[in-house]
Amino acid sequence: MSQKIQADITKIGIKLLLEEPFYGHLFSSLLRETNLKTDSISISILENKPTLIVNPRFWENLQINNEKHAYLKHQLLHLALKHPFRRNEFHHKHIFDIAADLVVNQYINPMHLPLDAITLDKYPKLKKLEKGKDVGFYYRKILEINDKNNSPDNSLPDENNKQIRQHQDWNAFEQVSRMDQRMIENLIEDSLVQAAERSDDKLKGSLPGSLYRMIQEKLNHGKKQMDWKRVLRLFVGTGRKTFIKNTIRKPSKRYGTSPGIQIKQRQKILVALDTSGSITTDEISTFFSELIHIKRQNAEIMIVECDAKIQRAYVFNKQFPKEIKGAGGTNFNPVIHYANEEYLPNAIIYFTDGFGSVPDISPRFPILWLISKDGIKEEDLTWKKLPGRKVKMS
Repeated sequence: MSQKIQADITKIGIKLLLEEPFYGHLFSSLLRETNLKTDSISISILENKPTLIVNPRFWENLQINNEKHAYLKHQLLHLALKHPFRRNEFHHKHIFDIAADLVVNQYINPMHLPLDAITLDKYPKLKKLEKGKDVGFYYRKILEINDKNNSPDNSLPDENNKQIRQHQDWNAFEQVSRMDQRMIENLIEDSLVQAAERSDDKLKGSLPGSLYRMIQEKLNHGKKQMDWKRVLRLFVGTGRKTFIKNTIRKPSKRYGTSPGIQIKQRQKILVALDTSGSITTDEISTFFSELIHIKRQNAEIMIVECDAKIQRAYVFNKQFPKEIKGAGGTNFNPVIHYANEEYLPNAIIYFTDGFGSVPDISPRFPILWLISKDGIKEEDLTWKKLPGRKVKMS
């Protein structure tokens, strides 16, 4: 992404953060990329992560900041409501695309929407439909109108409409495996909950009803005791990468020749161990037992022992460390810097009591904070401000 466009998109993101904190925080959790293959702005999947795709020429031609704001919020609403995931559930994808835009555009200032935005007010047969409904409601209503007239409503936008073409990149959501799809959905849900936790504005009324209820349910569920081992294993699964390996042991089934190929999976995990002295030996032993399970899944695990600074780093080989070096204060920045600039993992796990200053370095990779039993509590300010997902060891 060019620095000029990146700076401009970041500026609009800050505007979102100031005016609509929930959407601003959600935007900050997204990967971003410029690509001429998309017509304008869309949401897709890159390396198993939801990504905002921006056509640089299209963006440069947008002169009004309010319109840029509307385009970004439009995509964020689609993602938050999981429209890219749900599209495959509906037979008529084109009608689903129309219905999805009818939903999200109701939550954007109509003065900021582009002229060709798809809204209920523009179509005579849809004007009287109730507002605030979900995509399934509008999908069914459009089908009913078509069935009543025994033909499609020609006043509705066709598949070549610029707004509809933004949904073409949603095909990437259908191409990932069901397991990976669920992992991506979990990432999105975590981002939504974190955005809600960090927002000071009143969410009720500013969000679609179904989205508000889902967030509230997640927030209430988060107050209950969670199975940290399950959370840990699910999180590690999001860091799994696939690659092709040639082998002379397995002939190609298609051509009967050697070498054949095998589909392998690779995980590169950085595990930070807080050695400031407040985590019990029993907790460390239990944690390392889980690491052995993860190691068996063909994972490369780098252990980094850190208190106020990194004491040592070594590859985990299924053995418990004979000693833990450290016992000073706590600083989370050195580990995140090491991950960002040197090790470049697929995911970071930070096992800590959480008693330390919130890091001022943003992790470039998904991060899970495993908080020890006597560590910080969910209502603490540090818990709320730590980037990524948090789970307490029980």
